[in-house]
Amino acid sequence: MIQTHIRLAGLFILLLALQVMVLNHVHICGYATPLIGVYFVLVLPQDMPHWSKLLWGFALGLIQDMFANTPGMMSATLTLMAFLQPWLLNMFGGIDSENDDDIVPSIAQLGALPFIRYALTGTLLQCTVFYLLEIFSFFSFTDTLINILGSTVLSLLIILAIESLRSRHLKN
Repeated sequence: MIQTHIRLAGLFILLLALQVMVLNHVHICGYATPLIGVYFVLVLPQDMPHWSKLLWGFALGLIQDMFANTPGMMSATLTLMAFLQPWLLNMFGGIDSENDDDIVPSIAQLGALPFIRYALTGTLLQCTVFYLLEIFSFFSFTDTLINILGSTVLSLLIILAIESLRSRHLKN
């Protein structure tokens, strides 16, 4: 249990530093900005208490909000994703949250295609909620849709790269 929390704290710090120092400054064509905080929420262990997942998601979102000057938007988004994580894992990973307690979502545990569907859905939900909270209207819906889709694709590519490194590291 302690080892799990130490690994989570390390991943938390690594993803936070990557997002704050590098990815917050990446804006492809003014639209696509990678948001990788959802990766942390998506790989939280299945046996972790639900309240703990919510706190981890909120904490990561709050710290990202402080550095990105987005008051409450990332906190709300990652808390929602932490709330939905068991449901998404059950839906796309085929994991029963009551019977499969020792699952840590990864390509190795779920398989490549189920993990990609799981990560894609989580990333799309996160980007959709984040950008709708950011604009808070449907006035420029096409620009918002381009932001959502561009950020989802870019975020998913980075998440899959991190996951491949993580799964390779866990094998060794």
